[in-house]
Amino acid sequence: MSKISTAAKKVGEFIKRNAFYLLILLCIASVATVIALAASGDFGADPGAEVVKPVPDDDDDTPVTPEPDDDDDTDKPDEPEKPTLSFASPVNGTVTQEFSDTALVWNATLGQYEVHLGVDFTGDDLSVFAAEAGTVSDVVTDVLDGTYVVIDHEDGYQTRYYSLDENVQVAKGDKVEKGQLLGTMSASRGSESLAGNHLHFEMSKDGVDIDPLDVLVLEEK
Repeated sequence: MSKISTAAKKVGEFIKRNAFYLLILLCIASVATVIALAASGDFGADPGAEVVKPVPDDDDDTPVTPEPDDDDDTDKPDEPEKPTLSFASPVNGTVTQEFSDTALVWNATLGQYEVHLGVDFTGDDLSVFAAEAGTVSDVVTDVLDGTYVVIDHEDGYQTRYYSLDENVQVAKGDKVEKGQLLGTMSASRGSESLAGNHLHFEMSKDGVDIDPLDVLVLEEK
């Protein structure tokens, strides 16, 4: 028998006698390999695996800005409605000359045709009243317009009361109520003196002359 055959026979007999112990060593080596891989975390990344984003930590103190809530508008208080102006006739009388800003009308006092940017009133009751609440912005006396009162109202309205008697009942800066007595009609308006005692009444909106009869509520006080 050769030396190689003799060595192989001895190795075979050794393995038979110690097979149980060799199996135990192999198991221990396998377990040790698994533990080592687990500790290092290197199991080999799968290139086809889905990338999972980290979930934010609930304990993060970073402030989060809430999205605006469209329903918040329901909690806002309603804005108060603005009062509606209602201009009353400034006299207890009748209209003797209407407003005209395009067609010329005859002015007997001046002996000429001209526009008439107001409404003339006359009547047995000479009292003149504020057509609406407001603030007296001027009280003036001059030759052409006579004595007159100017009142500023809300929403850009203004009323002007010409040809008053000089004894007016209000002063510049006064707050007046609707229907408050301002004075009495007279013939003080020099440009219309032949019309006798009357009120020449003008109105404007945002600085533009308007026809008072389009706005006034003509009723006796």
